[in-house]
Amino acid sequence: MSKPLFDNILTRNPLVVTFVFITLCLLPVMIMRDFSPDNELRYLQIADEAIENGNVFAFTLDGENYADKPPLYLWIVMLCKLLLGKHSMLLLSLFSLIPAFVIIAVMDRWSALEKVTDRIAVAFMMMTSGFFLGLSFFLRMDMLMTMFIVLALRSFWLMYTGSGNLRKQSILLPVWIFLALFTKGPVGILMPVLAIVCFLLVKRQGREIGNYLGWKTLGILAGLCVLWFAGVYLDGGKDYLENLLIHQTVGRAVNSFYHKAPFWYYFAAIWYIAVPYTFLLIGAIVFSLCHPERSEGSMRSEGSMRSEGSGSPSDKERFFLVTIISTFVTLSLFSSKLAIYLIPVMPFMVLLFVEVLRRTGWKKWMSWALAVPVGFIAILAIAIFIGLCFRNSFPSLAEFIEPYSFLDSWTLKLALLLILSGMVFSLYYLLSKKNPSVALMFVGASMLLAGYTASSAIPKANDWIGYGNLCETIPSDAEVATVRIRRPLPMKVYLGREVTDYQKDFKAFKESEIDGRKVSDGPLVLLTRTGKIGSDEDLAKFVENNNHWFVGPYCAISYIPEDNNPQQLNEL
Repeated sequence: MSKPLFDNILTRNPLVVTFVFITLCLLPVMIMRDFSPDNELRYLQIADEAIENGNVFAFTLDGENYADKPPLYLWIVMLCKLLLGKHSMLLLSLFSLIPAFVIIAVMDRWSALEKVTDRIAVAFMMMTSGFFLGLSFFLRMDMLMTMFIVLALRSFWLMYTGSGNLRKQSILLPVWIFLALFTKGPVGILMPVLAIVCFLLVKRQGREIGNYLGWKTLGILAGLCVLWFAGVYLDGGKDYLENLLIHQTVGRAVNSFYHKAPFWYYFAAIWYIAVPYTFLLIGAIVFSLCHPERSEGSMRSEGSMRSEGSGSPSDKERFFLVTIISTFVTLSLFSSKLAIYLIPVMPFMVLLFVEVLRRTGWKKWMSWALAVPVGFIAILAIAIFIGLCFRNSFPSLAEFIEPYSFLDSWTLKLALLLILSGMVFSLYYLLSKKNPSVALMFVGASMLLAGYTASSAIPKANDWIGYGNLCETIPSDAEVATVRIRRPLPMKVYLGREVTDYQKDFKAFKESEIDGRKVSDGPLVLLTRTGKIGSDEDLAKFVENNNHWFVGPYCAISYIPEDNNPQQLNEL
């Protein structure tokens, strides 16, 4: 009874079953992981300051204007804090995971695949593509923006093909575009608009651009933007509005003040953001570009991922290809570049691969394009497993691993064996059974199961991930200063008080915090990176002469003044 019931559930709701499996695998990470200081902790601090100051549209970071990001995602962070009274990693992670599921569901309907194994394989392929998997639980607005971009282009497609409610989609199109803009910034509006315009030009239907991006679309977009900018002006004033509209848009595009990179940056980045499916996806782009045949051939099956089709690309394939190329080229022209900015093209790369399969069937080069990275991952898993088990036989390796206590977890070794097993089964079904769908399922499932298994090491790994474990060791009555720690100010989220950062200048710290410090001033804790102590003789002496302790890569030094004798202080 149970097997037919399970088969029925899987047949009718393959994506639901897939999403449940993915959620269960990622749940421990979403519960136990600490906030990373680079971005996540800063978003929490910005949200805290906005709640404290009563800001809605204009934000601050350490009291300074922060116009880098639109408000939508920060509103979500603020709302979660107001609802729970604290920041919850699990709740905030859902605003990355759920958009990822929405993207996969939309692309699943767009692909119109019928076979259950094909649909699950494509879902796993999209979900476990390098950066896409990471962004599905990290706290960033990129996945949310990608969801709105996908929904915008889906609305356009329904209008273009006449398969949707024209009036409804004509309203949703500008709304989705605005929400993408409102989530991340200019890319949210540029990508869908460029994709639509370029596709219609390629189809020699340029006169129809106004049917999709006409006065109605522009009017809705303009109206929503006016409301947003009015809110910004009322909340932050003219300077904040100018910063948002000019410095954060033109400045980043033309002469970026950070993340500046050369034109060819994304040509290198594309190779690792889609691991382990890079060769398959890039191969599909190359094939689609080099084989633009338009001749009529045998009918293609819309519901199959492995049908033997004609040599003629569908409009859907052309649209996906144009979306990828136009976005890639446009982002390359911008001065500010990060590999993560390519995430919005990932769903379209996977669906382009599906469309290429429809007109070619599974080819030998595709088997090798999947087998090579899968085989490499299997070899890498074996090498790491052997290294962890026999590290004492390799002194240099043992010395490298020793500080990272979480690497000694048996669950991490089990995770490596799971990856190895999954890759071996994938190669078996790919090369022996000639079943690429099942092979792709093994790749994705083994990666997710390995993540679930290794997650028990996260509490210890948090020493290196964030500042939470470190801040828990600091006395509640101590002032906190930092030297040689990157972006330490958001520690305020954990400590509930300001942190003074002296960057690399220990001398300035000593003059400001130690010289002349009295007992009445209270205790002081200096935080620094352990690896930097040896490079500063005065810092090393200060650590040696005071009580100190280590948390992951950090060293905390407690200083409690006894008197203000200058001679004694100089010895410290």
